[in-house]
Amino acid sequence: MDISEEDYKLAKEAHVSDCTGGSIHEINLVCASIVSAHMLWTSLVQANIICQDSFAPEFIIYVLPVLSCLTIASDYAAYVTVAMATVALFIFSSKKPTTTAAAADANHNETKQAEHKSYLTVYRAGTMILTCIAILAVDFQFFPRRFAKVETFGTSLMDVGVGSFVFSSGVVASRAYIHPQQQQQNRAFIKSFIKSIRSALPILVLGFARFFLTKSVNYQEHNSEYGLHWNFFFTLGFLPPFVTTLSFLRRFASFSVLATVIAIGYQTALCQGLQDWILKAPRVDMISANKEGICSFAGYLSIFMFGLECGSIIFQNDLSTTRISRLFGIAQQKQTKQLAVHLFTFSALMWSGFGLWISLFPEFYVSRRMANLPYIFWVIAFNLTLLSCLVLVESKSQIRGGGRGPPMLDAVNINGLITFLLANVLTGTVNLSIRTLYANDLQSSFINAAYMLIVTAVPWIMWRSFKIRIKF
Repeated sequence: MDISEEDYKLAKEAHVSDCTGGSIHEINLVCASIVSAHMLWTSLVQANIICQDSFAPEFIIYVLPVLSCLTIASDYAAYVTVAMATVALFIFSSKKPTTTAAAADANHNETKQAEHKSYLTVYRAGTMILTCIAILAVDFQFFPRRFAKVETFGTSLMDVGVGSFVFSSGVVASRAYIHPQQQQQNRAFIKSFIKSIRSALPILVLGFARFFLTKSVNYQEHNSEYGLHWNFFFTLGFLPPFVTTLSFLRRFASFSVLATVIAIGYQTALCQGLQDWILKAPRVDMISANKEGICSFAGYLSIFMFGLECGSIIFQNDLSTTRISRLFGIAQQKQTKQLAVHLFTFSALMWSGFGLWISLFPEFYVSRRMANLPYIFWVIAFNLTLLSCLVLVESKSQIRGGGRGPPMLDAVNINGLITFLLANVLTGTVNLSIRTLYANDLQSSFINAAYMLIVTAVPWIMWRSFKIRIKF
């Protein structure tokens, strides 16, 4: 189609604007493809049908089905998910190992999971793959508008993806706070704060780099997402110093209590007029120009701290003495089964809180743009449910030498921020090279598959071939 660059830019901005989202049920079904893909990979490796250390089978199992569920097969995502799970269950039932081998492998895996948490590998890399697929696919017509970020109120796959990225970061960061009292004795607040600033600087630099690059190439922007100058890298970059400051309050209250106080306080401010200011106030200065990014930071901070609390449970060595273990009589069960019950219980509480809120206060529905309380409820409930399902799958796994989990996903995790940065750079490159809005389904599928091949192959080569690990 022969239109000017400026008109095409406006068309691209309109393409991702005024979206109303879709149903939470459909989002859960699409994301369940990660769980069924892991079931399939586990069953095939356990039955010695595929090689555990091969890239191609992992790409075919973990990436292509998820890509299809988000795009050309979006209307049939439930069938894709159920089909993979059915094949996996059939292989599990027909290829059972001997009792002695199964017991040995189970004990070996329990030890390995205590060190590496392979279900965490699948969870983090799975959400990263979903995120990377969506940030490019959204620019093509074959990506359903109901999956794109909602303008103001509503739920979509990309909305929960943003929050999940923050939550999963909190889960991993929790390892630094497992022994908080010892940490506080050994390190003064000033030293901790300076260290957090240093860890935040590279991400903030990426935020400024993205801002200047998008302005210099006249890249399409969606100002109501974060504001005129703010972007997601700034949100990620400001989290470490704020969390470090709040972590010194943990001697008085848990991360979940602190996160709840922040979430309720922020929602109270929204109900008292802050919401109207975010949605209606003109952009007249630096604060109002970036009101969405600045205000939503409180919600993302709460999500991150709930992730810290979840991580402290995951990395706890013994769950047998907790109230939940005693209540459900699972103190003598395997650690993974105890963890699954804990996560399912907390997810049920969050889903209940979410349901209660939207039934009592429908006028304050889910808003990723503001990261309000129902959005926080939803993101945490979704992630706890996904995590608990993956833990349940791992508890049934009998793969010899399991440990770190699927190698491709492990490589993506090891260089997670590089993977995310690469996906952003490639997304910009594709958008500047072709007019994605006018690509047909075949072209769109090929481009997005090739893009994901690069996004997953680069960290694979970096880690598997050269042992390169870049940490920010």
